[in-house]
Amino acid sequence: MADPFVVLASMLAPAAALRVASSLDIDGRLSKALEKVPPGSAAAAPLEDAYKAVGGTALAAVLRGFAAAAETSAADIRAVWSGPTFDGDGDHTTSAIAHLIDGAKEDVFASTYSATPDSEFVKALWKAIARGVRTTLLVDSTVNNGQTASMLRTKLTGARFWTYRAPDGQYALQHSKVLIVDSRSAFVTSANLSTAGAERNLEAGVVVHDVAFASGMRQRFAKLWEHGAITDLG
Repeated sequence: MADPFVVLASMLAPAAALRVASSLDIDGRLSKALEKVPPGSAAAAPLEDAYKAVGGTALAAVLRGFAAAAETSAADIRAVWSGPTFDGDGDHTTSAIAHLIDGAKEDVFASTYSATPDSEFVKALWKAIARGVRTTLLVDSTVNNGQTASMLRTKLTGARFWTYRAPDGQYALQHSKVLIVDSRSAFVTSANLSTAGAERNLEAGVVVHDVAFASGMRQRFAKLWEHGAITDLG
């Protein structure tokens, strides 16, 4: 009997392997992962065998390894700025956010402390939700007496909302500002995903197009959820 991992490596293109890995990272179910391969694909049977052999978490890691090995280019890391723009700058926060979210196929995870309803961030997220992209927001439940979180829930119906609870029960903020798309690209920034953060304030961040980095970030938030530090927003 052929090794299912060898068969998968020969059958799945890097993009397809990443789609399946992303599904396993997010959901963990074989049935959902099988939806990421074409109906009737010969890859379905070895995918099932590999899943039964090692489980979803390990299989996702193997598939990301397939994809990374097949990639010929190095990780793409770019500086991203808010505020004044000069020749030679990297991407601007507004365009970086829009470009990443508009390219999402499967999953968007975003965290922010503050946001405004007219920001390009909120507009891009709404378009992703409308396209059927699974969207999760990690927000602070206390900023502006909870009004920011309430506004986002109203604007982004269909998204899942999480918040942070300190494990020791003490007061703490959800202050991270991260955007992860399809477990393939990640944007880490000092900017709140608001109009001021994207346009007026002086902020700095990086966009990293790298499967290992982005998947690692996504898994870190998933682990916070598993340990109860992140919960559904009540």
